[in-house]
Formats: sequence, structure tokens, C-alpha cells
Amino acid sequence: MEEDKKRVRRNNIFLLLTLLVFALIVRYIYGQGPAVSAFRAWIPLSGKVIVIDPGHGGIDGGASFNNVLEKNMNLEVSLKLKRMLERDGANVIMTRAKDVSLDHLNRKNEYRHKRDLISRVDIINSTAPDLFLSIHVNADRSSSKTNGPMVFYFINSIESKKIAQSIQKKLEEAYTQSGHNVSPRKPVGNISLYILRNTKVPGVIIELGFITNTKDRELLTTQAFQERISAAILLAIKEYFS
Repeated sequence: MEEDKKRVRRNNIFLLLTLLVFALIVRYIYGQGPAVSAFRAWIPLSGKVIVIDPGHGGIDGGASFNNVLEKNMNLEVSLKLKRMLERDGANVIMTRAKDVSLDHLNRKNEYRHKRDLISRVDIINSTAPDLFLSIHVNADRSSSKTNGPMVFYFINSIESKKIAQSIQKKLEEAYTQSGHNVSPRKPVGNISLYILRNTKVPGVIIELGFITNTKDRELLTTQAFQERISAAILLAIKEYFS
């Protein structure tokens, strides 16, 4: 993880130096206003630190349907989103970048699942990002008809609610663009989910869809739709920071 952080910092420094030269040239030719506008348009998330938390991993597969595991979809979408965010200048920190659980990172609780959650919260709080996104896939064992994305935020956080509303809207639009009219819903304010309750910065838990719904599952396992929903989340983030 430390090597990943160093690599991102090196890439961002190189990109920032390149853009600084570009901005100085534009400023010299056109003045300060256009230079600032050009810089922001080219690298809209410059200086923003974002933690992406792909839920579950390793021994913990998360929700499942036959041989389809939530943990794999979480990671696949997270890696695509990471690439897009870095392209727009963000410094992205992953709680996990491969198929592992995080319970081994602390000994603060006797239960493996709780230690895993504690590790994720510790990473988020220790890096103090501008935003965190915990990526998941939902399940409804009582009805295969339940579908579509759900975004959760800590009910006392105004900033988290703002980004949750934007992500919810963009994800529903992504489903519609793919020919799947999902159930529209508002993001859910929550006070009990461990990650939301114990983190100190704005953030959300994103349930990308329902693994128990046939159409959701079919879409979420395709590379094309994973790219589409990653782009939708990216757009929501850019609007939030604009």
C-alpha cells in the first residue's frame, strides 16, 4: 500500500509540473483568468485525496449468487474508478487493491469481521481524505425483483448527503442508459453502519445494485457496465467538488 501511495504521488507531481508549465504559458499569452480556468478544466480533481474502499475480500466473499461473488465486483469497479480519478488529478488511496481481507492489520477485536471494518476505518481516518467511497453490491433474499443502486450516508453529515444524492442520481441514469429502468430512490441516511459512524470525513457506502436481481447481476458482471457506473460516480464527484 505504501508503494502504491508513493507511485501515485510521483505521478501526480509529474502531472502537476507539466500542467503548471502549460498554465504559465496560457497566463503569459492570455492573462491569469484563462490560465486558472484552463488548469481546472484539464485537471479538475487536482489536490483532492480520495479513499476507495472495495468491500469484503479474501475469506469474506460478501453477497453471492451461484458463483458470482460481491467481493470481485467491488474490486473490479473500484480499480476502474481509481484509474479515472487519477486521470483527473486525484490522489487515490485504496484500502485493498487485491483479493484480501484486512482483519490482519489490527488486533483490536476478537472477531475477524469487526477487525476488518476497524482496519478500513483506520485507513480512512489516518489518511484524512477529502472523501471516501466504500463500494459494495447489495442482496435481497426475499425478492429477486428488488433492483438498482442504493447510496448510504451518515445522517448527521451534510456533505456526505450532498455527494450521496449526486451519486444516487448518476448511477440511476447509468442503469437507464443501459436499458434497465431501476427503481428510483433517495439516498439513505444512516446512523448504525460502522464505517459511516466512525469515520471523520465525508463519505458514502455505495451499493452498486442487487446481486439477487437477474438484470442487475448481468450488467454488474460486464466490463462495459462497470466502466459506465465508474464514470457515473466520477461525474458525481467532479460535480461535488466543483
